[in-house]
Amino acid sequence: RPATRWAALFLETFKMADFPVKWFSSDMGGSPSGSDDAGALIDLLKACLITGFNTTPLTSLAFDSSTGLVTAEIGQGHGFLKHQVISISGADQDQFNGEFRITEVGITWATFAPDAAPISATATGELIEIKAAPMGGWEVVLEDSERHRVMLRSTNPRSNGLMLHVQNDHWDDGPYDNWSDASSSGYPQRGAKVRIITEHTDIDTYLTLSETRWPIGWDYAPDGREWLLVGDDRLFYYTSRYANQNQRSTVTFGEFDSVIEGDAFGTVLQGIPYGTNTDWNDYNDDNYAEFAKFGDTKDHYLARPYHQMPTDSETLWSKRGLGYAFGIMHQYPNPASYGFYVHSGPILVEEVIEGSGNMLRGYLPGFVQPLQTALAYHKAVLDDLPGLEGVPVLLWLSAYDDEGGYTSYEEVNGAGLLGFRLDKWRAYQ
Repeated sequence: RPATRWAALFLETFKMADFPVKWFSSDMGGSPSGSDDAGALIDLLKACLITGFNTTPLTSLAFDSSTGLVTAEIGQGHGFLKHQVISISGADQDQFNGEFRITEVGITWATFAPDAAPISATATGELIEIKAAPMGGWEVVLEDSERHRVMLRSTNPRSNGLMLHVQNDHWDDGPYDNWSDASSSGYPQRGAKVRIITEHTDIDTYLTLSETRWPIGWDYAPDGREWLLVGDDRLFYYTSRYANQNQRSTVTFGEFDSVIEGDAFGTVLQGIPYGTNTDWNDYNDDNYAEFAKFGDTKDHYLARPYHQMPTDSETLWSKRGLGYAFGIMHQYPNPASYGFYVHSGPILVEEVIEGSGNMLRGYLPGFVQPLQTALAYHKAVLDDLPGLEGVPVLLWLSAYDDEGGYTSYEEVNGAGLLGFRLDKWRAYQ
């Protein structure tokens, strides 16, 4: 890894004034629990998308002109991570305030590159605070805090205005739908009900375009709590570990880059399995969304078909990239070079046309496709990948279906590495 050139490129990435893509995880200090308590998933979504979290007063902020970096003295156990986007507020000198990506962390401190040299080397202010910067560009349209329901929507002017409705109470609509029934039944499972909706008048009255379930909590997972949320102001991915097999499901909601100009229903919703085949207490692939697998349509929903007209049946979609799945084209390390490689081409959104196969509807934003899976790279952020030098890429494991025996690489263990760009996802960003 030639350090000098890539370090300079990386510093320029850190010094961007705008951070359209942000990531959040359970490893960050003060992060929401993501538990199976009623309302906990809603709290997590609001904290990541709208408010931020881990607000902490700073002891000092000091700029070093020799390095071009600001050191924030926070205190022990601050929980901020390298590559995390933070928000600083309360400094009298404007150059210290705003959003920045952390370049390094220590036991009591974190550093970042300001957009311009501050007029004073040391910040002053009555109360200077640091926090995890929220995604931004999202809003709560309506919320029922008593029954733990919320409607969320992008505020980006380019957005089609479709909303995410999350029902995160202990609802009861039938067998395997009720949280408390499922918890005590022979098929324990945890889920919040999520929908793409439009034409709302209140929290109870709206038009549902598609519906599925998202995981809540981490019951039966041997290694316990772990989640990731990464996105921009129009789409996000949420990965959670749960159930006996200790795997991770990735789900998503938001607007992809459609090939249809002015696509009013270019929104995807993808969830997890639920019902009689699902049992979190069982070592069972059926508990997980096979997000890393290409061509899978289970629990993958589009708001409406390409022709934009309502239909009586659900509109399904699948992902398409190189090969069978994220992270399993080649073994790691690559024998020819002992290296790790990714493909930076687009991940396709293919709409399922009944009786006519699939059609290209657009592209999923944010991804690079790792061609290998190395368990040691789970949670890693790499900024020197071939062809992406200076671009921070976050790697995270997610389940896929390996029952077909596509690969015999033992270290893969039914999961593939997803790769998320942390710089920008759309051409206009």
